[in-house]
Amino acid sequence: MSGPETMRRRRIFPHLSSDDVAAKEYDKKKEVVKKEGEKNGVYDNAKSNKPSAASTNGVAQPAKSSSWTSSSAAHHLLPLPLVIITLLCSGLFWVMSFRDAFATGQPLLLNLSAAPSLAQAELSLLEHTKSQKWYHDDDTSKAYWKSSRGGLGSIRPYTSDDNDMGGLFVRKMAGVAAMGYHTTKLWPIVFQSAPVPSIVGGQGIKMKGASWSIGHYDAILTLGVLGNFCIAAFYMMRIDELRNAGAEPLVEILVMASLIEALVFGAYLMSRRMSMKKTTKVVGKQQQQKQQKRPAQTKKGSKDKDASSSSFTPSTNEYNPQEDPDSIPSRIALRTVFIVSSTISLIAMRDIFFAGTIISFIPRDDIYLEWTGAFFHSPPPDTVEADEYGLESPLYAGDKFMSQLLGMYLVLSCVWKFASVVAWSKGNRSMEFNSPENVDRHGVVSSKMIWRAQAFGDMLLLFMLRMFAPAAKSASLDLRWHLMTVAYEMIILGLYGFF
Repeated sequence: MSGPETMRRRRIFPHLSSDDVAAKEYDKKKEVVKKEGEKNGVYDNAKSNKPSAASTNGVAQPAKSSSWTSSSAAHHLLPLPLVIITLLCSGLFWVMSFRDAFATGQPLLLNLSAAPSLAQAELSLLEHTKSQKWYHDDDTSKAYWKSSRGGLGSIRPYTSDDNDMGGLFVRKMAGVAAMGYHTTKLWPIVFQSAPVPSIVGGQGIKMKGASWSIGHYDAILTLGVLGNFCIAAFYMMRIDELRNAGAEPLVEILVMASLIEALVFGAYLMSRRMSMKKTTKVVGKQQQQKQQKRPAQTKKGSKDKDASSSSFTPSTNEYNPQEDPDSIPSRIALRTVFIVSSTISLIAMRDIFFAGTIISFIPRDDIYLEWTGAFFHSPPPDTVEADEYGLESPLYAGDKFMSQLLGMYLVLSCVWKFASVVAWSKGNRSMEFNSPENVDRHGVVSSKMIWRAQAFGDMLLLFMLRMFAPAAKSASLDLRWHLMTVAYEMIILGLYGFF
């Protein structure tokens, strides 16, 4: 065949042409590409459709072998002892919190014959907090299709002196608040998966996901240590009260679990940072040697982006404040968290340190305190409530304990959210120059892990608030603003956490 069709084939497939000159030129180009690939440590297969590391803007990339999953993914995963300790310690608190939220007053260790003292301690703690007031284990409770054994069926659409829906509200809200806090540790650590390779436009293949060796979990471990110390201190400050109630064995286990998890978190955090410093020095020397050996190749009109530089190059691109490594992870999330969580923190801190104090600028705060029973265990001084309930307030120590427990977990959850938006910067999207691999290290990875778990916690709070809305309305307390603000924060954190 000859003519225009043959000429077109020769232009598209010069190595199949009978022209010796074209064939020689193709062989020379192939040899040049092969030598460049060998210099960078990667062989560029011309027949492969996969993006080559040698063609990613002149930056040396690690070779992707067939054994990537076994050799490269190992150091991305969390250490197994850390996962097991988190599952045991935080899992214990999560199960007890689930009981308080969805089976209020249900003894979990009642049939545990191996440790009768522990079962008795749990029963004493439930009696001290008066949680069994809504738990009815008799034949009459089994006759209804709605269970009244402390579950959601025990929530009534009205408030009276007999059902005490305000007290049940405090206990169930304490349960879901604790579930949200401990889920923030369990979700990222126990259900972690190694980063997966993904193609980024103009930057070749990058690893997307959270990596242990890079340091994405440092924020979770640091906040976990602080939170566990706060939980342990909360129980230890009330050890005399709980000892008199007969719940000391169970409280000792809870304190020990918090301290053990905090110490393990701290030990792994320090060891990871020390190992990362050594790795950074070694990799930095290797990169300097490669840069000295590699000849400088620049093309006219090309727009090269160094992977170790920041997200903008003054000579080629304009400054983009949204891609600035020193900026915060998300401005919208920052505004949302400060609007919603600041109010939650204010009310929670009041319940912890100034129980019974009325905040005048919060609408119907006095009705909220009366509905939740704060005037019974902490009546404000020099008031009618102090004259009426002052002598009986020590009898409501268990109610005060649960109210302060709710406040503590709300504050700790708000600390997670505050830290995720202001405690660290967005970070550079391409920092493989100082790391063993081309891993996405920007601070949004750490923030997203917290946002996902806290969105789940806000969903639980929103669900429980909605369940108690009719009962609160019967007590002249409108929860619509509470529902709207918590739902707004849940939606924003969920959008930025999952997408």
